[in-house]
Amino acid sequence: MMRKFYFLIWLGVAACTQQPADRFVLRGTVPGAMDSTKVTLRPADRWDRELATAYVVGGKFELCGKLDAPTLCKLSLDNVDYIRRSGQSQELMRCYELDFFAGNGRLAFTTPHIDSLPQAYGLYDIRKEKNYRVKGSAAQDAYYSYQQQTLPLRYGIQALRKQGNRGADDDSRMEAMESELEEMSRAFIRSNDNLAVRLYVAGMLKKPAFTYDQAYLDGLEQLFASCLDTCAALADFRCYLHDAARLVQGSPLQDDKVVGVDGKTVSLPAQMNPDGYTLIDFWASWCIPCRVSLILLREVYKDYGGKIRFVSVSLDEKEADWQKALKEENLPWGQFRSLPEQTKAFAEQYQLYGIPAFFLVDSEGRIVFSGSNVSELTEQLSGMN
Repeated sequence: MMRKFYFLIWLGVAACTQQPADRFVLRGTVPGAMDSTKVTLRPADRWDRELATAYVVGGKFELCGKLDAPTLCKLSLDNVDYIRRSGQSQELMRCYELDFFAGNGRLAFTTPHIDSLPQAYGLYDIRKEKNYRVKGSAAQDAYYSYQQQTLPLRYGIQALRKQGNRGADDDSRMEAMESELEEMSRAFIRSNDNLAVRLYVAGMLKKPAFTYDQAYLDGLEQLFASCLDTCAALADFRCYLHDAARLVQGSPLQDDKVVGVDGKTVSLPAQMNPDGYTLIDFWASWCIPCRVSLILLREVYKDYGGKIRFVSVSLDEKEADWQKALKEENLPWGQFRSLPEQTKAFAEQYQLYGIPAFFLVDSEGRIVFSGSNVSELTEQLSGMN
């Protein structure tokens, strides 16, 4: 009878300690966190999708949910809504944000103190990534190792990017650090066996269209040559490599049509400089970053306008908006507008999903560079002299 009793107790203990196979339970300990601080877990690439939500009570929280596969998630701790509702001082408002790989099972989050966590948005400090741990996820163990190995380099690159008025020495130092980070990332992928984390790190090695060659893509493919397509993420990565091959540096500018200020439709390639380089600037009147970049682009024009041809292509749907902006900006180089159907074609042909965007085209009509900010463009132009 007693043996049966102890056996039943053992079964109960086993059931309580058994890893949940189809869901996750994340228990967190956050000393210093204000009660009613909201805790939210989301996929890192889906801000609009909440996996689980809870509130801090007594410095602790618990999140429950389900994941189909190990996933890079963002955990946010935010007391803003509570401070507003309770009428407390806005100086007490805090929002922290951090990422880690989560998977189904029992997970435990710990940190020495909530103020040791990285804050959200522009206040994010890479150095604070070492101040929290998540136990229970093999993928997170691998990711944490990568974070710590690369932390000094990533922080150095971040600091240089934020630095205003960088000199040539700073640019050279950042290029060297970026190259070293790339090599460390490749070495990590080769030496680690967690496929989810390896694919995430490989994703960070992707470059903008027309800034890489086929050999670069072949190198990325070789990192996973021994892996079978056992998960959707690996199949997606291989699809990316296949699609990216048509956007290698030196790919030809397509024979697209644009509209000039006189209302006539012309060939975009026909506006290129047959004796040198042409800069194509994609912008729109409603795009505030574009309008700001035009201020800087004027300075670039002063330095390089006599050496390369400048062409701007607006993505404005309404001609009136475009014409109004042209009068306001009074730009001293060729101006054209893309019709809506052509804008869709640009997005597919050149991965033009954001503006401003700058393309450099050589005298043979080949795209040799693309970028999204004037500093990148200036660096490229200075290296071509």
